[in-house]
Amino acid sequence: MPMKLFADPEKYATKKILVAAAFSGLDIEVPKAKGGAEAGRIPVLETEQGCIFASSAIARYISRLRRDLGLYGQTLLESGMIDSWLDFTTHELEVPLGAWLQAANVPAEVVTRAKSDVTKALTVLDSHLLHFTYMAGDQFTLADISLCCVVHHGMKHVLSADVLKPLANLRRWFSLCMGQPEFVKVLGKAEACTGAASPKAAPKKEAAPKKEAAAKKEAAPKKEAAAKKEVAPKKDAKEDEEPVVDRKAVMKKVVKEGGKRGVEIEGAADMGGLQFFCTAVEFPDGDLEFLRASLDAMNEKSDPTEEERKGGSGNIGKMVFSCGSKQLAVAAYVPQDKLKDLDCNEWLTKVLSMFPGGKVTSVAKDICMGIVPADGANNIFPMKIREPMILEANNFLRKKGLFPEDKSDSDEMVFGDDDFPS
Repeated sequence: MPMKLFADPEKYATKKILVAAAFSGLDIEVPKAKGGAEAGRIPVLETEQGCIFASSAIARYISRLRRDLGLYGQTLLESGMIDSWLDFTTHELEVPLGAWLQAANVPAEVVTRAKSDVTKALTVLDSHLLHFTYMAGDQFTLADISLCCVVHHGMKHVLSADVLKPLANLRRWFSLCMGQPEFVKVLGKAEACTGAASPKAAPKKEAAPKKEAAAKKEAAPKKEAAAKKEVAPKKDAKEDEEPVVDRKAVMKKVVKEGGKRGVEIEGAADMGGLQFFCTAVEFPDGDLEFLRASLDAMNEKSDPTEEERKGGSGNIGKMVFSCGSKQLAVAAYVPQDKLKDLDCNEWLTKVLSMFPGGKVTSVAKDICMGIVPADGANNIFPMKIREPMILEANNFLRKKGLFPEDKSDSDEMVFGDDDFPS
């Protein structure tokens, strides 16, 4: 018997429930409202055991039903992080966005403050997504679902291209969400994104005098010819300098980023009891040599006396991904004491085999490297394939029983603040 959800299906608060249900594979019926002043005001989920009301409570309930999916986190730490971002989304984004949407009914100064608060909240999210693929953990969770529904709603009405243009990380994350069938099923295609960014000056170009257009066309060949003469030698000069100067400069950034990421991995592992960790780095830019240097910096022994600690995660297995324009580079590392539990080459080969052209380029007991070449003809782009490969890497670990939470099905596991009273 399917559960029944009495709510307005067009409200974004309802849609986060439906998206969570889609991820969980649950059959939820949404009966049509019969009218009346109270119809649709309070979402209610009718189950065989009883009823649950309020959209946030229903969404959390749905997400907890399938613990194996991890929509409410794979660890206690992730569950807490999800709750944090849910509260942030509600208080820091939904509240001011609601005031902005009611611009016609509230004072102008309130609307101005609301716009500023929305922009600040989106900037915080963008900064967080600079270092993380998802809002919490290494997969889609209720935090991503709730935030995506709010952003999608805002884009349909008030979030213009000017607001979203500088938020590259947020836009990348939103595109990732809207590329999943569960989001598309409920929210539809992300047409609102292009619609919000649609005000262009196309009509003005058509109305321009023909003489000016003709003059531009005549001037174009001259400009192109001059550009070819001037630009060609400059490009050659730059290409000659890049291998010597740029690689040294980039290597410093690579090592610094790797050392910092190592400290972060060490801290996350200590809190969550993780033996393995999957992450992405920016500065290697798909270069295998740089990626190896980044991995070595992560594994470097940490000096606790240093003012700025580096490395420290040599005892934690990891798979590190780096996107470049021509390829996705991947490094897999398994510490000596964990080689009996996981074969480094097997792990990397399984992940690389997801896409044509993926191949292992170097093999050692503890470190293996590989690439997946970009192939536009087959819709294989490094940024696009990185996320499903990270998921596959973690799923491989789960099947091996190398995530601590998978070793116990005890009902004593706690998911969220509501189950963890102080």
